[in-house]
Amino acid sequence: MNRIQITYKELFRLAIAQPFYRNGFYRSNGTEPDVQLLTAPDTVDLLRRLNLLVRNDPANSGIIVLARAAGTNAAGDALLRFLPTPGTVLTFLMLLNNPELANFDELPLQTQQENTLYFTNNVSDPAAPRDDLHLSKAPEGVDGLNDTIKVSDVNYRFHHSTTVTAGAAVVKESRTGQVIQPSAVINAGGQCDLVFDLSGSPMGTYTLLISGTPVDTFYYLGAAAGQRVFGIVEISLDSALATNYRAVEADRSLTADRPFYQLRFKNRETFWRYTILLQQTSPVYLEMAAMTSAQRSDFISKVNIVSNDTSMITFNMTTASDTEWVFESVNKLALQEKYTGASNVPLQLSLKKNVNDVSTPAKVVKDNLPFPSTGNLDATAPPKIYSDVFMIL
Repeated sequence: MNRIQITYKELFRLAIAQPFYRNGFYRSNGTEPDVQLLTAPDTVDLLRRLNLLVRNDPANSGIIVLARAAGTNAAGDALLRFLPTPGTVLTFLMLLNNPELANFDELPLQTQQENTLYFTNNVSDPAAPRDDLHLSKAPEGVDGLNDTIKVSDVNYRFHHSTTVTAGAAVVKESRTGQVIQPSAVINAGGQCDLVFDLSGSPMGTYTLLISGTPVDTFYYLGAAAGQRVFGIVEISLDSALATNYRAVEADRSLTADRPFYQLRFKNRETFWRYTILLQQTSPVYLEMAAMTSAQRSDFISKVNIVSNDTSMITFNMTTASDTEWVFESVNKLALQEKYTGASNVPLQLSLKKNVNDVSTPAKVVKDNLPFPSTGNLDATAPPKIYSDVFMIL
C-alpha cells in the first residue's frame, strides 16, 4: 500500500524575550507565559490555505510556524509547496496573562485605552542577525510609546478641527487599497466629526485621508475587536522584504538559517526607596531613647542600608527622625526576578548602624532586607520612578 508522506519545515520563529526573568523569557515557577500569542481570526483560514501550522514554543515564550514542503532545489533546500502571494500577512494577537508586566517592563504606567502595541517584520535594519531579528522600531527593544498604534472597533470615529467637504474624507486599507466612504460627516461650529462603518472590511492598518492628505492611522481588529488585545504582530510573507527579515524566498526555498523574530521587552529601571517606621518597643528605638539629642542625631546620621555589592546599588538617608527613616538608592536599578551582583553572588541588603564610624565597627540592625515588589511603584514625581518597600522595626 502506497503511503503519502507530508513534510513540514520551519518557516520562522517568534519569541517574546523578557530580560526581567533570569532565563530571559519566562517565570522560573510559571505555568504560562506573561504574554500569549494567538492566531488572529483572519489568519486562521489563511494558514489552512497555505498549509501552514502554528505550534507553541514554550522555551522562548513564543511560537514556531511550520510550512508544508515539497521537493528540494539543487542546493538541497526544501521548497515551499505553496508560494504566498505578495502582500500576504500572518497576524498574531498578544494577550496579557500577567498584568504586572506593565510594572517591571519599560512601558507607560498609564496608557491610552485606544492604543495597543504593534509590530511587523517589515523592518529595515541590515545589521540585525538572522537569529535575533528585532520587531521593535529600535534594536534595543520595545518602546511603549513608539511601538504603538491606535485601534478601532467597527465604527471608526475621528474629530477634525476644521470642516470637511463632501467626498474629501476617505479611509484606505494599507494592503488591499480598499477605500471606504464615511457613513456620517457632521460639520458644526467650524469643526467636523467623521464616522466610518468598517463592517465587512479585513483586519489591518488603515489611513484616514482628507483631501488626499494622511491625517490618522489606526488598526481595525475585525472579528477580534471585542478582545482585550495587548499587542498585534504582523509577519509579512512577501519575498520582497529585506534579505535578513524575509521568511519566504521568491524561489520557494527554505534555507537552513530560518528567521528568528524577537519582541524584546526592556527592564524598567527604578530608584529603590525604603521607608522604615520605628516602634517604641523596638531595640533600636529604645537605644536612641537613652541618648542625648546630640548623640541621637549623630547616631541616626550613621545609619544606612548597605549592599554586599556597592557597585550595584548604594543608599542615602533622605528622611531622619526618631520614628521614621527613609532611604533612597543613589542610582537606578533594573528590576529583575532575581538580583545578583559581581561574580553572580546574590545581592544582599542590610540595615546597619555605626556606618563609617571610625571608632566603632558597623553593626547589623536588620539583615536580608526584602527587595521591592514589582507592584509597589510610585511615579508621582516624574521623571523619577520609585520602587517602594515599607517596613516596621
